[in-house]
Amino acid sequence: MLGIYDFTGWVGDVMRWLGKARFRFLQGQRGFTLIEVLVAVGILGLIGTGVLAAFNTNARAARTLDEQVVGANLATAYLEVIRESPYATTYPNAGDNITIPFQYSVVIDTEFSSDGDTWSDNYTDETLQKITVIVSREGKGVLSLCTYRTER
Repeated sequence: MLGIYDFTGWVGDVMRWLGKARFRFLQGQRGFTLIEVLVAVGILGLIGTGVLAAFNTNARAARTLDEQVVGANLATAYLEVIRESPYATTYPNAGDNITIPFQYSVVIDTEFSSDGDTWSDNYTDETLQKITVIVSREGKGVLSLCTYRTER
């Protein structure tokens, strides 16, 4: 049976042998050349640029999706209020109880027709109404929803 001294002596012999041994794949290697370092830095730079471009694209897509969701919610809320109100030539109070987020604006455009082919901005005696809700953010159009309404 081996004692503690015998075991530690054996480990010490192995460690000395590893310290003296020269590995064949490291023979003749002194370090990296300047060209190798520059190529590696160039490859890392290209990979980093690609990753940053992907992050930028992802951020823009998320911002656009957020704008579209807010625009759809606003336009739907306005159209629901208009649907519940009586037939009128304009709907200036449609957004009184709707909170519009900062930087967003909503415009309601109403056109009239009696046959559905020709539309006019002025109401005379037409029975068909085309209501368009336009949602913008900082002056840039985000979403436009349109519905039709008839006088009964």
